[in-house]
Amino acid sequence: MHSIRSKNPENLEKKKELWSYLSIIVVSTIMITLNIMPLVDSLGTALRQAGFQVVSVITTAGFGTADFGTWPALSQFIIVLLMFCGACTGSTGGGLKVGRIMILVKTFIREFRRAVNPRRVKCIKLDGAIIDKEIVSTTSVYFVVYIFLIAFSTFLIALDNFDMTAAVTSTISCINNIGPGLSNTGMISHFADFSDFSKVILTADMLIGRLEIFPMIILFMPATWRKSV
Repeated sequence: MHSIRSKNPENLEKKKELWSYLSIIVVSTIMITLNIMPLVDSLGTALRQAGFQVVSVITTAGFGTADFGTWPALSQFIIVLLMFCGACTGSTGGGLKVGRIMILVKTFIREFRRAVNPRRVKCIKLDGAIIDKEIVSTTSVYFVVYIFLIAFSTFLIALDNFDMTAAVTSTISCINNIGPGLSNTGMISHFADFSDFSKVILTADMLIGRLEIFPMIILFMPATWRKSV
């Protein structure tokens, strides 16, 4: 925190990624708090449980003070979305990262407007700076590979004959380095019941999620290990 304060602290309040990140936390906490109110004894308890779980999931800390597997469907859905979200760009947290999500959203809006008005020329900007086309393209490709990896891993995990919720959320949890998922991998459950094959797949997902997809692909490409003449 000291290093942040010592380097242009006046620019911190202008970072849209930071404010988007904080907004996601606040809005998610409020929605879950209201949704789980009937399940707890007071507003304070609901706020504390919701706030802790939201922060824990979005920062990929892996801690928990409540079993969100017993929460209503809306709250569980929000938690799963937060698993995808992850922390901010440059952090050691898992997930897509808020910065990538912002670029993807801006790309979608730009392409939608271009479909309506083909002659429209619009650059994607973040914090007032134009995002390079290569970065936009790389982010889009990363997202496609990311979704494909989740789908393929879920397909392999489904061979263990767990319910769909367990198969999907266990994969999402491991790729994004969250920790707990839902159903068989919930807060009070574990991964012990998975087969050795599934554990290998989920372990690989954790490594890919932590070290990022592209570096792992490059690592196992033959050209990376081929000696140059």
